[in-house]
Amino acid sequence: MSDLNKVMLIGRIATDLEIKKMGDSWTSVVNFTVATNRSYSNKNWEKIEEAEFHRCVAFWSIADFIWQYLSKGRKVYIEWRLRTRQWEDSTWNKRYTTEIVVSSINFCDSKPSSVNSSSNENGNKNESEEEIPF
Repeated sequence: MSDLNKVMLIGRIATDLEIKKMGDSWTSVVNFTVATNRSYSNKNWEKIEEAEFHRCVAFWSIADFIWQYLSKGRKVYIEWRLRTRQWEDSTWNKRYTTEIVVSSINFCDSKPSSVNSSSNENGNKNESEEEIPF
């Protein structure tokens, strides 16, 4: 059996989207954060609410789709995989970050009236979908 690295979350986009064009082919890269909420009762039966923030990155056509049709506050369902990167900062200290690489995204709320989406009728976009040139 193969290994599995898959995460599924439903939450709200918590930050403004950041887009970059990278490399010779100007590959699109979008970075954003998704917040998920959890509530539970402590030992005194008091309701506790917590938010968890997840760093996300999307590439290629998925990045373009997110940049064009999503914004801070939108509720989304995202499937992805975890990726940990490392680098050295300016003082040669090793730094690490874990982020979620988006492979599929679905809207979970109504689109704002100002958005004119070309996604399918359910507001879904998969990285494997090919764009139709007409």
